[in-house]
Amino acid sequence: MAKNKATNGASLGKIIFGSALGFFILYSMVAILWFIMVLVMASSSMKQQKLSQENVLQIKLDYPIVEQQQDDFGINLNLLSGYQMQKKTGLNRIIQAIKTAKNDDNIKGVFLDLSTIQASMATVDEIRNALEDFKQSGKFIIAHSDFYTPKTYFLASVADKVYMTPTGTMLWKGMAAQVMYYKQLLDKIGVEAEIIRHGKYKSAVEPFMLDSMSNENREQLQVLLNSLWKRFTNQISADRHIEVTALNNYANKLMINTDKKAVSFGLIDALKYRNDVIDEMKKLMNIDFDKKLHSVSLTKYIDMNEKNVLKSEKNKIAVIYAAGEIIPGESKDEKMGGNTIARAIRKAADDENVKAIVFRVNSPGGSALASDVIWAEIIRAKKMKPVVVSMGDYAASGGYYISCAADKIFADPYTITGSIGVFGMMFNAHDLIYNKLGIKVEVVETNKNSDFGNFSRALTPDERNFYQMQIEQIYGTFVNHVANGRGLDSLFVDSIAQGRVWSADDALKIGLVDTIGRINDAVEYAAKLAGVTKYSIKEYPKVKPWFEQIMDEFQTSMAVKKYGILYKTYQEINNLQYLEGIQAIMPYKLDIE
Repeated sequence: MAKNKATNGASLGKIIFGSALGFFILYSMVAILWFIMVLVMASSSMKQQKLSQENVLQIKLDYPIVEQQQDDFGINLNLLSGYQMQKKTGLNRIIQAIKTAKNDDNIKGVFLDLSTIQASMATVDEIRNALEDFKQSGKFIIAHSDFYTPKTYFLASVADKVYMTPTGTMLWKGMAAQVMYYKQLLDKIGVEAEIIRHGKYKSAVEPFMLDSMSNENREQLQVLLNSLWKRFTNQISADRHIEVTALNNYANKLMINTDKKAVSFGLIDALKYRNDVIDEMKKLMNIDFDKKLHSVSLTKYIDMNEKNVLKSEKNKIAVIYAAGEIIPGESKDEKMGGNTIARAIRKAADDENVKAIVFRVNSPGGSALASDVIWAEIIRAKKMKPVVVSMGDYAASGGYYISCAADKIFADPYTITGSIGVFGMMFNAHDLIYNKLGIKVEVVETNKNSDFGNFSRALTPDERNFYQMQIEQIYGTFVNHVANGRGLDSLFVDSIAQGRVWSADDALKIGLVDTIGRINDAVEYAAKLAGVTKYSIKEYPKVKPWFEQIMDEFQTSMAVKKYGILYKTYQEINNLQYLEGIQAIMPYKLDIE
């Protein structure tokens, strides 16, 4: 009887195991089939198309704009991931799409359908410049929005006509830079920031050591903003035929406080609802009012024309994207790794088909060590072929460190650069650990400073001196690199350094950059130096595979949902984990609106 029970139990176990195994195999097969079906559908949905009729190119920029497009290889990542991913579009593809549209017979004009723009001023300027070139085709550009900020209006002002919805708002207020200080927060939790720096303007550490802005930082920010605003208003004045003094007067007194004043002061051509603007574009295209106006979104147009980008020419100009804060090792978390970028430079330099390198820098800086690793590869590459730098929104501190050795430096009109200085920062959490948490730390060591880096105590005089000597050495190296790369006297470089940030116009005056220009200007100049007239673009570093894009986007989405309006603050605090070793980073990533 017992034997039968055992036999029956074993049989039952086999049945359960067999059923579970069968279910697992069936489930796996269904999952694989689903994955293949999604892949096929996603890929087929992204097949290259061509416009078969006259269209308006609709440009909305309410999504993040990054330097380099992360290709999805024809896969619909939203369908594959199962949730709505926020599309990130590359500035490189936006400019190329506008250039393509200029010569596309089925694109009759551009509709700037504006709301918010998730990009800094230099990026917006690149797009505006591409639209200026588009206008040479004789095709129209119409802008419309319910709400204009200085940044959205700056882009809109390139249009033939600028319209706003009746009862809409125009916030014409000038530029401002906002800095958040954490000193009181650190005091409350019992943490002290111990800082060693070289450069009286090197204010990257100010938020952790002060509870208000230093006089030096206020001075440099005021000069920077004044320079940017001067160029900004001059460009708008030229396009809209409004005196700069009037633009400043409107901003100083917030005079454009009704929709009708925006029209009477000449910033807006007329108040029109969106449907009225569509009717006007129909008229421009000789379309009957009862007929549909066909439009294609910028993102779709980019996807449709992706394969049309010239890639077949044997002669290549390499465009290497160095975007984000600089960290040691490999790129991650939207930061550039010193090893990743150095490897990309070496590959481009060693490729016989690459005739010149355009180093596109959009970085506020970061690790001094990683910056030096990249700088060394630029020096090597220069011995083999021309190297031209194109500066984006930022090329400051470490971002300038990796730029200064180039044969030629182009800065966008709204680039923030300079910030030649370094610092080191450690946190002393003695009060938090001992007095607030009641934790006691005991140390056994062979030498007096064996526990150097122990965050439960303050730095000793020997440790502080060690840090100071490191910083002085790196600062001296930084200054010498700039002096040698730019052909300047080292004493002069020291006088304009000290961690101070400069606008592109002021950087040009003091010799930190060679000329004001955009990325296409840099590419054309690099080709000229290389002596090639026909060439294609080869981009570095290699873009992430789609599955990594999904994971990155998922993590970002979760953080945004968790922290909401405090997401930017979370990012700044989270970035502290990357502040290892001596840092060459600009004061902070300025939010200028």
